Amino acid sequence: MRSKLKKITLMHPAPFDIAGDRQVGLSRELFPLATLALLLMMAGCNGESTDTHVVQQSIPLIKHGSDEVVNKINRLKNIAAERGSVHLIVGLRTRFAPEGELSTRQVAIQRAEIARTQSAILTQMDSLGQRSAKLFTFIPYMAIEADPTELDKLLTLHEVVTVEEDRLAAPVDAPSDAIIGAVTVWGAGFSGLGQNIAILDSGVDKNHPFLAGKVIAEACFSTNNAADGATSACPGGVAQSTATGSAMPYSGACPAGACDHGTVVAGIAAGTSASFSGVARDAKIIAVQVFSVFNSIANCGSSKPCALTYTSDQILGLQQVYALSRSYPIAAVNMSLGSGQYFDQGSCDAANASIKAMIDTLRSVNIPSIIASGNAGYKNSMAAPACISTAISVGATFNVAGYNNNCAGNNLGISSVDAILCESNSASFLSLLAPGAQITSSVPGGTYVAWFGTSMAAPQVAGAWAIMKQKNSVLGVDAGLNALSATGIPITDPRNGIVKPRIQIDLALTVI
Repeated sequence: MRSKLKKITLMHPAPFDIAGDRQVGLSRELFPLATLALLLMMAGCNGESTDTHVVQQSIPLIKHGSDEVVNKINRLKNIAAERGSVHLIVGLRTRFAPEGELSTRQVAIQRAEIARTQSAILTQMDSLGQRSAKLFTFIPYMAIEADPTELDKLLTLHEVVTVEEDRLAAPVDAPSDAIIGAVTVWGAGFSGLGQNIAILDSGVDKNHPFLAGKVIAEACFSTNNAADGATSACPGGVAQSTATGSAMPYSGACPAGACDHGTVVAGIAAGTSASFSGVARDAKIIAVQVFSVFNSIANCGSSKPCALTYTSDQILGLQQVYALSRSYPIAAVNMSLGSGQYFDQGSCDAANASIKAMIDTLRSVNIPSIIASGNAGYKNSMAAPACISTAISVGATFNVAGYNNNCAGNNLGISSVDAILCESNSASFLSLLAPGAQITSSVPGGTYVAWFGTSMAAPQVAGAWAIMKQKNSVLGVDAGLNALSATGIPITDPRNGIVKPRIQIDLALTVI
């Protein structure tokens, strides 16, 4: 709990001191408004601008007359009235561009403007002092919880340009290395050596033999909220931690079996053993735990506790990866999680603008966000955040024959190698395919299990990206995607006739 807030000092994320797992950055007072105005004027005089994203005319949201905005506001008001409060991600009326596109001076100006606007909102919404806000440093958004009265007031503020619900997402549930050409490139000396893969998931068991010595940095971002039945999965129940062990899957409140997913994903991307390995067997792992534990039937579908993740915690996790990119070569981010259904990227981008801004920021420094398309069996749509136009979305194929491939309303018979997995979401805007069934990988406690799903396909692509970045450390996201797309094996989805490339990393390396 914190007292009512009149002035904020933000901690700007900085590289970690691995020996002590502490932030080495210093907190600093927010730029006064007069200083900010002077800096903005100076930037303009030198031809510098952060006007990549145009800020809308200063009209409070409550006065917008479009049906889309009115419907969104009414839905949020209904949620607040029904539950007593609503979790929001608030878009700030500031200029914004991904930091990789800006000069050092522009970055400082943009961050100061974001911080000033966050402070202005919290000062006007002083009742929020009793509940913690999540303040994002690199993108013009913040996450808050508002009751009906606070929501009404928030919609009148000129500093607020958008509001979206802080939605919940769930995990998107024989080795495939030979099929995708990983074994071949290992023999040529490309195994992800010197690269790191960030795993945003339910934690990574770094003590598993398959992942021994792999985890080079850890973090946890989770939420405590009694109204939602949410409990932080971080050690000690804190909301954030970067201490040693903070991303261990069962160091907090997560019940047995609910937080295995991240260890499986990490093993597929970069695990190694004497008998078999993940795709980038010599890459390292940055483990970021972003899930919370829920015990409500409304969220879990049963009385059994489950692990789900707020969008705001995912953004904090991506922000941490961006901060660490100053110290470590990060090949890719893997997010095997998702929710919702989107039929086109335009509506997906609009509904998920906050996390898209962070994905864009990572992309501006050549770090792709590789995301599972989802396991609902959709034939013309995907889950978020995979549907975001600047993400790399991944669907799943079989790497083995002879399995029942009838599920989610899709009757595809018995599997063959490279058959589309029946539950894999598909759409014209899907980026890539990769093996997702059946994939054997690590689970917490030192054992191994075979898993099926797009969650297993996405880390295959993340591992492939680490191999490509070993060969070309400055590989751009567009160039990497083009290489995998142009050299992939074309697979036709029998449900919709859409043809997409199944990655073939040995061939992709030939065009890097």
